[in-house]
Amino acid sequence: MARTMSDKSRQLSQEMLTKYRIELLVKGTAVIAPQILFTQADLTKIDQLQAEIPEEEVREGDAGDLHSVFVKRIRVDPPGRAPSNVDGAASGQIMELLESKDRSFALRQIFGASSDYVVRRCQMHRMPPGSFVGIHLDAKSDPDFEYAVIVQLARDFEGGEFVVYPTGYEQHVFRPPFGAVLVTTCKVRHEVKPVSSGERRSLVYFCSKRSGANRRIVESSTARL
Repeated sequence: MARTMSDKSRQLSQEMLTKYRIELLVKGTAVIAPQILFTQADLTKIDQLQAEIPEEEVREGDAGDLHSVFVKRIRVDPPGRAPSNVDGAASGQIMELLESKDRSFALRQIFGASSDYVVRRCQMHRMPPGSFVGIHLDAKSDPDFEYAVIVQLARDFEGGEFVVYPTGYEQHVFRPPFGAVLVTTCKVRHEVKPVSSGERRSLVYFCSKRSGANRRIVESSTARL
């Protein structure tokens, strides 16, 4: 029988949480090993639930950045509005899984926070060959985004590396394995390189200490990632 998150959370020693916290502070990104934050049962449930959610193709982000990615909306935060789940039972069930007490506590420790974080936006990304996510800054979608949490849901694909640019001359390249969780600050630019074969799939959600309306000011683009 698969172990529950409560069972797994006991393996998250303070030493391990501190390790991930330091990695996040130093690099702006931390990769949490598979079976730590999400069990195989969790991943299977997410995969089953997301199948019920409609998909759209996104080619332009909130700040005019270029993309080619298929997106399923789970929770949205349009400018001027507070976060809300997309209609349908599947979205609510996925959010309930993500916001479980043990998982939220572990992430709070990794963030180095003294209080709970709010999930402001959540979505599924599907990237067949040729797909990519252009260089962008998450905080331009919502100025209150602080950390992005990315759960890797695919095994067999090539390309699709997650690249972070903490400075103008530095870059960090990540290729998390199936079931791993990548946590990154929303204050640095990053991209997902083109997928060359197979299909890259991930669950992405954005965390913040603020739960109110999205304070982003809309200029010209109505597209959103």
